Amino acid sequence: MLVIKADGRRERFNKFKIIHSLQRVGIAEAQARMMASELQPKFPGVVQSDDIFRELIGRLSRIDSTVAARYNLRRALMHLGPSGYPFEKYVGRVLSELGYETKTNLFLKGNCVMHEVDVIARKDRVHYLIECKYHNTPGARSDVKVALYSWARFVDIRQRWEAEASHSGEQHTSWLITNTRFTKDAIDYGRCMGMKITGWGYPQEQSLEDMVSQSRSYPVNIFPQLGSALIYKKLFEAKIVLASDLLRHSLKELQRKTGLKTQELTVLQDEARKLCPNC
Repeated sequence: MLVIKADGRRERFNKFKIIHSLQRVGIAEAQARMMASELQPKFPGVVQSDDIFRELIGRLSRIDSTVAARYNLRRALMHLGPSGYPFEKYVGRVLSELGYETKTNLFLKGNCVMHEVDVIARKDRVHYLIECKYHNTPGARSDVKVALYSWARFVDIRQRWEAEASHSGEQHTSWLITNTRFTKDAIDYGRCMGMKITGWGYPQEQSLEDMVSQSRSYPVNIFPQLGSALIYKKLFEAKIVLASDLLRHSLKELQRKTGLKTQELTVLQDEARKLCPNC
C-alpha cells in the first residue's frame, strides 16, 4: 500500500504513524491499532493521504466529536490565513492565553531599516520577536531561508532595542512559528543560532499543537463536518476566533454579531462546550 502525500511524494503506508496520531488525540492504543489495520483492506494499492484523513475523520466523528475536532486541528490551522483569519493574529491569541503580553502586526525600526513584525511578546522579562510562517498546503515545510531571514531581521531590531532604556535588563529572543513542519536545515540553523522555533510536531512536548492544547486555544473552525467556510468566515469577521469565544457570548449576542442562524450557533456552542468544558 503506497500513500501519495500532499506534496506528491510517495511512501509506504506506515500504520504506526496513524496509531501515534490517533493516540495523541485520546484514542486508546487497542482501538487505534484496529483503525489503522482496517485502512489497508479499504485502500489497497495506491491511496491519497487526504482520503485516509477523510476516512479517519468520518470514523472519529461517529465515535466522539471532540476527538474528531482535535484530530482536525492541523487542517483547521491551514484554513486560517488570508481567506479566514490571519495566522499571526491567531498565534497572538494563543500566546495571550499562555500568559504572554502580545502585540501583532507592527512596524518596528531596526538599527538599519524599518521592519514589519508579525508578533512581539513579553513574559518573565524575556522579549520575543516572532515571525509567523503560514502555509495553506499540506506537506509544505518552512525551510532554512525562512530561518535566515527571521534571524537577520531580529539582529537588526535587537541592536536598536539594546540601545533603548525601556529594554534595559531584558533578554531578547527570536522566535519562528509555523503551522507546518520545518526542514532539517531550518532546525539545525535555529539550534545553532539560539533561535526558538515552534512548528507542527516540533519541538517534542512543546510543539504548536501542544501550545494549542495547553492553552485550549482551539480555532473556531476546528469542528469537521459542522460548518461551511462561509459560517467560519462570518465568525472570524465578528472576532469569534477560538472555540472558547463561542462560550463567552449568549446565543442572542452571537446571532447579532454574526448574522448566523440560532440552530447553527447552538450546535457550535454545544461542541465548543464539549471540547473545552472548563473555558
